Amino acid sequence: MQPPEDGPGAARGADDGRRFARTPEDFACLVCGATVRGDGYTNHCPACLWSRHVDVNPGDRAAPCRGLMRPVGVEMRARETVLTHRCESCGHLRRNRTSPADAESALFALAARVADEVSLRGPGDTGLRGGAAVRGTGRGSGAPRRRGRPR
Repeated sequence: MQPPEDGPGAARGADDGRRFARTPEDFACLVCGATVRGDGYTNHCPACLWSRHVDVNPGDRAAPCRGLMRPVGVEMRARETVLTHRCESCGHLRRNRTSPADAESALFALAARVADEVSLRGPGDTGLRGGAAVRGTGRGSGAPRRRGRPR
Protein backbone atom coordinates (compact mmCIF):
# COMPACT_ATOMS: atom_id res chain seq x y z
CA MET A 1 0.00 0.00 0.00
CA GLN A 2 1.38 3.42 -0.98
CA PRO A 3 1.50 6.31 1.52
CA PRO A 4 -0.55 9.41 0.70
CA GLU A 5 1.06 11.78 -1.81
CA ASP A 6 0.95 14.76 0.53
CA GLY A 7 -0.62 16.03 3.74
CA PRO A 8 -0.19 14.84 7.32
CA GLY A 9 1.09 11.29 7.52
CA ALA A 10 2.73 11.43 4.10
CA ALA A 11 6.08 9.68 3.90
CA ARG A 12 8.91 12.12 3.39
CA GLY A 13 12.27 11.13 1.98
CA ALA A 14 11.04 7.69 0.91
CA ASP A 15 14.41 6.92 -0.70
CA ASP A 16 16.26 7.18 2.60
CA GLY A 17 13.58 5.76 4.94
CA ARG A 18 12.76 8.96 6.83
CA ARG A 19 9.18 9.36 8.03
CA PHE A 20 8.91 13.03 8.94
CA ALA A 21 5.98 15.24 8.07
CA ARG A 22 6.61 18.96 8.66
CA THR A 23 3.39 20.41 10.08
CA PRO A 24 3.59 24.13 11.02
CA GLU A 25 1.01 24.76 13.76
CA ASP A 26 0.58 27.42 16.44
CA PHE A 27 -0.73 26.23 19.80
CA ALA A 28 -1.45 27.30 23.36
CA CYS A 29 0.48 25.35 26.00
CA LEU A 30 -1.90 23.30 28.14
CA VAL A 31 0.48 23.50 31.13
CA CYS A 32 1.65 27.13 31.37
CA GLY A 33 -0.74 28.81 28.90
CA ALA A 34 1.99 30.31 26.70
CA THR A 35 1.08 30.99 23.07
CA VAL A 36 3.58 29.10 20.91
CA ARG A 37 4.24 29.94 17.27
CA GLY A 38 5.06 26.65 15.54
CA ASP A 39 7.53 26.43 12.68
CA GLY A 40 6.85 22.85 11.64
CA TYR A 41 9.57 21.50 13.92
CA THR A 42 8.16 22.78 17.23
CA ASN A 43 6.98 19.91 19.42
CA HIS A 44 7.10 21.38 22.92
CA CYS A 45 6.46 24.63 24.75
CA PRO A 46 9.63 26.75 24.84
CA ALA A 47 8.59 28.29 28.18
CA CYS A 48 7.93 25.17 30.31
CA LEU A 49 9.28 22.41 27.97
CA TRP A 50 6.11 20.28 28.24
CA SER A 51 4.85 18.55 25.10
CA ARG A 52 1.76 16.67 24.00
CA HIS A 53 1.58 13.09 22.69
CA VAL A 54 0.17 13.73 19.22
CA ASP A 55 2.63 11.98 16.86
CA VAL A 56 3.32 8.35 16.02
CA ASN A 57 6.04 9.46 13.60
CA PRO A 58 7.28 13.06 13.95
CA GLY A 59 4.78 15.47 12.43
CA ASP A 60 2.02 13.00 11.49
CA ARG A 61 -0.40 13.91 14.34
CA ALA A 62 -1.62 10.28 14.31
CA ALA A 63 -1.27 9.32 18.00
CA PRO A 64 -4.66 8.61 19.58
CA CYS A 65 -3.38 9.27 23.13
CA ARG A 66 -3.18 13.09 23.17
CA GLY A 67 -1.75 12.99 26.72
CA LEU A 68 0.57 15.61 28.18
CA MET A 69 4.27 14.74 28.01
CA ARG A 70 6.40 15.73 30.99
CA PRO A 71 10.05 16.66 30.38
CA VAL A 72 11.97 13.99 32.31
CA GLY A 73 15.49 14.24 30.94
CA VAL A 74 17.95 16.48 29.18
CA GLU A 75 21.20 15.58 27.43
CA MET A 76 23.64 18.34 26.62
CA ARG A 77 25.99 17.42 23.81
CA ALA A 78 28.61 19.42 21.92
CA ARG A 79 26.28 20.52 19.12
CA GLU A 80 22.76 19.96 20.43
CA THR A 81 20.61 19.55 23.49
CA VAL A 82 18.03 16.75 23.55
CA LEU A 83 14.96 16.55 25.80
CA THR A 84 13.28 13.32 26.84
CA HIS A 85 9.52 13.47 27.37
CA ARG A 86 7.29 10.85 29.03
CA CYS A 87 3.56 10.76 28.32
CA GLU A 88 1.55 11.13 31.52
CA SER A 89 -1.28 9.02 30.05
CA CYS A 90 0.41 6.05 28.39
CA GLY A 91 4.08 6.27 29.48
CA HIS A 92 5.46 6.62 25.92
CA LEU A 93 9.00 8.07 25.81
CA ARG A 94 10.22 10.38 23.06
CA ARG A 95 13.47 12.29 22.55
CA ASN A 96 13.27 15.75 20.97
CA ARG A 97 15.87 18.33 20.02
CA THR A 98 15.66 21.66 21.75
CA SER A 99 15.16 24.94 19.93
CA PRO A 100 17.00 28.27 20.26
CA ALA A 101 13.63 29.64 21.45
CA ASP A 102 13.60 27.32 24.50
CA ALA A 103 14.00 29.12 27.82
CA GLU A 104 17.51 28.49 29.14
CA SER A 105 16.21 28.81 32.70
CA ALA A 106 13.75 25.95 32.08
CA LEU A 107 16.49 23.78 30.54
CA PHE A 108 18.87 24.41 33.45
CA ALA A 109 16.09 23.80 36.00
CA LEU A 110 15.28 20.48 34.30
CA ALA A 111 18.97 19.49 34.23
CA ALA A 112 19.29 20.34 37.94
CA ARG A 113 16.14 18.36 38.80
CA VAL A 114 17.39 15.33 36.84
CA ALA A 115 20.80 15.56 38.56
CA ASP A 116 19.14 15.69 41.99
CA GLU A 117 16.96 12.67 41.17
CA VAL A 118 19.95 10.68 39.90
CA SER A 119 21.92 11.48 43.06
CA LEU A 120 19.00 10.19 45.17
CA ARG A 121 18.54 6.99 43.09
CA GLY A 122 22.18 6.36 42.34
CA PRO A 123 24.14 6.38 39.09
CA GLY A 124 22.84 4.24 36.26
CA ASP A 125 19.20 4.31 37.41
CA THR A 126 17.55 6.75 35.02
CA GLY A 127 14.06 6.07 36.31
CA LEU A 128 12.83 6.02 32.73
CA ARG A 129 12.22 2.27 32.50
CA GLY A 130 12.53 -0.71 34.78
CA GLY A 131 14.88 -3.60 34.21
CA ALA A 132 18.38 -4.61 35.17
CA ALA A 133 19.99 -3.36 31.96
CA VAL A 134 18.75 0.17 32.54
CA ARG A 135 19.80 0.23 36.18
CA GLY A 136 23.30 -0.91 35.29
CA THR A 137 23.26 -4.18 37.23
CA GLY A 138 22.69 -6.73 34.45
CA ARG A 139 25.11 -8.54 32.16
CA GLY A 140 27.19 -6.24 30.04
CA SER A 141 26.49 -3.22 32.21
CA GLY A 142 30.00 -3.00 33.60
CA ALA A 143 28.69 -3.64 37.11
CA PRO A 144 31.09 -5.65 39.26
CA ARG A 145 30.26 -9.34 39.57
CA ARG A 146 29.31 -10.72 42.95
CA ARG A 147 31.84 -13.05 44.58
CA GLY A 148 31.02 -16.75 44.53
CA ARG A 149 28.68 -16.43 41.59
CA PRO A 150 29.35 -18.91 38.76
CA ARG A 151 30.14 -17.52 35.35
